[in-house]
Amino acid sequence: MSLKTEVKVGNISNLSDARYCAGMGVQYLGFSMDRNTVHYIDQKTLKTIKEWIVGPTIVGEFSDLEPLTNNNSTLLEDIDCIEISEPDLVDAAAKINLPLILKLDIASFISVQELEEKMARTKDRVMFFLLEKSTESAIKDMEISGLTTLYKIMIGFGIDKQSIHSWINGTKIFGISLKGGTEIKPGFKDYYELADILEEIEVD
Repeated sequence: MSLKTEVKVGNISNLSDARYCAGMGVQYLGFSMDRNTVHYIDQKTLKTIKEWIVGPTIVGEFSDLEPLTNNNSTLLEDIDCIEISEPDLVDAAAKINLPLILKLDIASFISVQELEEKMARTKDRVMFFLLEKSTESAIKDMEISGLTTLYKIMIGFGIDKQSIHSWINGTKIFGISLKGGTEIKPGFKDYYELADILEEIEVD
């Protein structure tokens, strides 16, 4: 199965999400490595999930690099890629010798010019940028679409069945980013929201 654009699904914390996304052709599966997040999974669980899936790139999602720089860490054996959300960590993360995704919250920038300056300074060390929006932003979607001609960008906000085709067909986005959820009970999930979008961009 294939999709019309690259897709990352982050915050995966259970096997149900991982298997479903892999089966739908999702290219990047993100797992939170931060103990203070509700979606955190430990390394043992990550190893177990990996045994059941084939194909997707495994992304370790970090707020800081301590889990990777700990002398006892073996996390590098279980992830294919690093995602960070702090631009100041790019130099240190780039030395780890794994592909790097930089997630940026556009609501934290006062203008598209400020955002672009940050992207320009880090683009040589980043595989692609993932743009999210935590609150209303001074930066308009139209300005973001302009950046997609200059940088490799995944969009992680404003994605639904109606807007997805505008992003794919009307911009140069590299892909889209979605999020997993919690299981109703082990092995049982409500996939409606995730499935609606993935099925909308499924290649016939």
